[in-house]
Amino acid sequence: MRSPRLHLAPQRGFTLLEMMVALAIAAAIATMAYQALDSASRGAERSREVMEGINRLDRAWQIISADLRHILPPEPGGPTGLRNPFAADPFGGIGQEERLMLFTRHSWLNPMERLRSDLQEVSYRLEEGTLWRDYRPVRNRPFDEYDFEEQALRQRLLEGVTSVELRFLSQALLDRSGRSALDGDDYLRDWAEAWPDPDQVGGNPAKLPLAVLVRIEMEGVGVSERLFEITQF
Repeated sequence: MRSPRLHLAPQRGFTLLEMMVALAIAAAIATMAYQALDSASRGAERSREVMEGINRLDRAWQIISADLRHILPPEPGGPTGLRNPFAADPFGGIGQEERLMLFTRHSWLNPMERLRSDLQEVSYRLEEGTLWRDYRPVRNRPFDEYDFEEQALRQRLLEGVTSVELRFLSQALLDRSGRSALDGDDYLRDWAEAWPDPDQVGGNPAKLPLAVLVRIEMEGVGVSERLFEITQF
């Protein structure tokens, strides 16, 4: 008896062209997946940098708020030697375009119970994109014996700062303009850009402004501003 002959169908493999097409498709998918992953990674890194910048900005606002909340009016000829609370360059040595604010504040916390005054001289300045807070304790010594830039402690507040703008509201402007000095989209238009107001629009060097607006612009974060009411004495 003859064994039945097995008839096997011929087997056909992938052609070289098909393999190249398959590899090209796989490479395209891998490239798109990598690009998506890289974009997501860069987006997450960017979000992290922005959040860190916002956190640093928020910390700076807290420090500025504490300083302005406890600001003292100037005492002409007093032991601190400060004549103007927001003088541009009373000490010399720091350019007018860099000095932002200079004043004396009270209620300087003393948790270590050190033998010192609770008064503190504070200076804000912008130098090469960095916002600095310089401070030193007030001492009962003649002003001429001070060297603020040698004795002050430096506190780096913010980096990547592109601009800082200050605006001051005087009592004279409020009396003259009424609510228009506080309302409307352009209410800051007539506020003084320096204090005492060099244009003499009610900027009394013996008094503090009623309010101060501080606007800070940071790289990657944008513009942030705060309006501070100043306690009158």
